[in-house]
Amino acid sequence: MKKCLLLLPRPVFPLVCGYALKNYNLIRILASHYELQLVILSDHGLKAEEQEYYKSLGVSVLVHRIPKWRSYLQALMGLFSSQPLQVCYYYDHSLQRRLLPLLNTNDVLIAALVRTREYLKPAETMPGKTIVFDMVDSIALNYMRSGTKTASVFWKLVYGIEGKRLLRYERRSVENSFVTYLFNPQEQNYWKGFGHVVRLPHGVNEELFHYEKRDPKWEHAVVFIGKMDYQPNVDAAVWYMQKVHSVIGKEIPLVIVGAYPSEKVLSCARSLPNVTVTGFVEDPYLYVHSAMAVVAPMQTGGGIQNKVLEGMALGKVNLISTLAAKPIAGARDGEHFLIADTSEEYVGLLRKIAAKPENYAEIGKHARTLIKEEYSWKCYGERYLEEIRESEKN
Repeated sequence: MKKCLLLLPRPVFPLVCGYALKNYNLIRILASHYELQLVILSDHGLKAEEQEYYKSLGVSVLVHRIPKWRSYLQALMGLFSSQPLQVCYYYDHSLQRRLLPLLNTNDVLIAALVRTREYLKPAETMPGKTIVFDMVDSIALNYMRSGTKTASVFWKLVYGIEGKRLLRYERRSVENSFVTYLFNPQEQNYWKGFGHVVRLPHGVNEELFHYEKRDPKWEHAVVFIGKMDYQPNVDAAVWYMQKVHSVIGKEIPLVIVGAYPSEKVLSCARSLPNVTVTGFVEDPYLYVHSAMAVVAPMQTGGGIQNKVLEGMALGKVNLISTLAAKPIAGARDGEHFLIADTSEEYVGLLRKIAAKPENYAEIGKHARTLIKEEYSWKCYGERYLEEIRESEKN
């Protein structure tokens, strides 16, 4: 068995967001083909559940603890450099020293997200190393886009400065990696001129294709699902409540499902009728599968929305913004989901679905078929490993 090193910027558990679900499955995939060494950055230790998961897979784990005060200090010092601040935030010289022996002894070296890519820099001059940049999405392009949309002068400045730094950093990282994985076709198209860039869609839990549980309490409701302290999710949920639910809330209830709901979400929900905020639940799919429709009116952020893929896998009608739809290659408006960008479009479509849900059942069926064929973790794993194996032939 060849040896593989995977660097993660934070723990995987609890499994409450796209980052967690993706890396939970990636670790399982890599452990079945390589002698896997996992390095996790954290300001605290791993929970017992996470430790047990790695033990069950026979994965070696090194947890490097970086106190938050040190990360903040590193980011502050980064203001006086040309490095992206989030690269500075996650970089620790003592970890780099600990990693040097591992860079030498492992064959495949994987950096998860731009935040850990700096640690693989010494390996760029080491012969026989396969460097994988698991970029996921281009934060640089996301920041450059967000800078044109935000009304805040402060955030416009932050996006402008950090976006330019990230653009230079991501380009260099792509150029010096054997393969870079992205799941947004538009971002792949942008970066493919700078290196070997592969579009790699994330998967969904295949058990969702056979999920049957329902709760009639929510059959006339709309569901929004996601980690609710993640700013793009906060932005989307608040936008929906203020612009859409304020109009149709008496007709169509809203259920916001996800861990760590922010005070902004809770405050907005309290001011409106017919809004349920669940917080963390053991089985979020019960709400999704029971609902009339799933909404993802993303206003900010980048990359693919796992919540959309999961809603499609469950055969639900998904109403999503253009921003959320773009990364889902092969999906078409009106066939696999419905695209809505204005409050009027959401209100109109939801009223039509509520009046005649049978007219939209085919959309859910087509969505499930697409996800089965293109967005399973099995497909993801096969494509991930196939690209790495190409380096072994060279």
